[in-house]
Amino acid sequence: MRRAVNRRCSVKDKKRGLPGVIWAAELLSILYGLSCAALYAVEMKPVINAQLLGGQYFYNNTDNSFGGFAALAAAPYLKWNDAWSLVPLYSGQYKGTQQVQDLLGGGTLFQDSQDHDVSLKGIRTFDNGLKVKAIGSYGVEWLRETKDEGWSRGLYDNHRLAGGAEAEWSWAQDRFVRMAYDYYAVRFPNYQSLESGQVAGGLGRELAQPDVLNNNNHSLTLAGQCRVPGDGLLEWSTNNTWRHFHDQHVVVLSGDLTPATRQDYLHSISGTATWPVWTRGRLRLLGGGGYTWTQLLSNQNSYDAQKLVFRPDFYGYHAQTLQTRWTLLTGDKPWSLTFQGLLTRQTYTDRPVQDAVGNYGTDKTKVDFASVSLELGYPIAKGFQLTFNTALGWNNSNNHDVMVYQYHYHTASYLAGFSYAY
Repeated sequence: MRRAVNRRCSVKDKKRGLPGVIWAAELLSILYGLSCAALYAVEMKPVINAQLLGGQYFYNNTDNSFGGFAALAAAPYLKWNDAWSLVPLYSGQYKGTQQVQDLLGGGTLFQDSQDHDVSLKGIRTFDNGLKVKAIGSYGVEWLRETKDEGWSRGLYDNHRLAGGAEAEWSWAQDRFVRMAYDYYAVRFPNYQSLESGQVAGGLGRELAQPDVLNNNNHSLTLAGQCRVPGDGLLEWSTNNTWRHFHDQHVVVLSGDLTPATRQDYLHSISGTATWPVWTRGRLRLLGGGGYTWTQLLSNQNSYDAQKLVFRPDFYGYHAQTLQTRWTLLTGDKPWSLTFQGLLTRQTYTDRPVQDAVGNYGTDKTKVDFASVSLELGYPIAKGFQLTFNTALGWNNSNNHDVMVYQYHYHTASYLAGFSYAY
């Protein structure tokens, strides 16, 4: 009936001299039909992971007010056939407790934060176990240094736009190798307006210019997974990232800025292995550990305008991290008790230490961080789990100048709530 009406309308409207409108209507009708057919042919598998926790965080023996943690990852996995799939993904989290993050080569304290990402991944699967993926994403991070600071107004708020491609080949269960290229741009929209006119004593001049934190990145990753003796599973990866700060000019001995801009090279190698350690009846113990080596090379220096001291290679460092994880499982719908430990030493290549009033020494700055955590998970319904987590952390350094960066602190926290996975 619809097609007959459309034909009569087409003839009539052509006589009126409106063929373009009719052709557009016909095209929309065809596209609508094709989209309906495509939707009926699609197999959708929703994947959801969510957490809602509340608790307290203690920073240097001062207790924070009750805070919350919320996280959600949702992906309606769309599969057209054995060859083609599409995965839209939203991932976001809110941290309502204090945290210290490394943004400028040193720790900065934030009261709470939000992080949101949306991405779209297209997957082409081949019969030989090869998968080729194309990925695009956009993300925002809001960081509040004080509780009365408005969301999206923070000095270090940033936006991320990314795109990339990935090839993964799996030749057996739990065995694969993956190669990926990613390009991503990070922008700090508030940093120029809040910082460029307020040059604090002790800050290098390279950070007092417009848009100095904005950066573009090219990243190459090679990773894989394989079985190891003892029925263990090894995950490994190596990454190389080239980062360009297009508006951060290199500072030299005179304190002047040169036409050259900052270039960083970040390289990392990591490996993590897990084994089934012990089994008795319905009790199972899984254990493992990992190691990560990271190196940052940078052509940027720094000039201490307060002390009139030139600090070459201010941002370069190498770091080593050891971690361990042990999980005890019991029952068919198992309770889980997980212990994790982490130890990191970061050594700056040429950053001299300073005392509490900013005077320089001859040693190079070293920063140590250690943390331990214990998490209990108890299933209460299909997909739902009751979760309790407590953690301790320590950060220490031979650098005692804390006017700009946080080098010395210890933290404690406890969080309890629910998680859901579907």
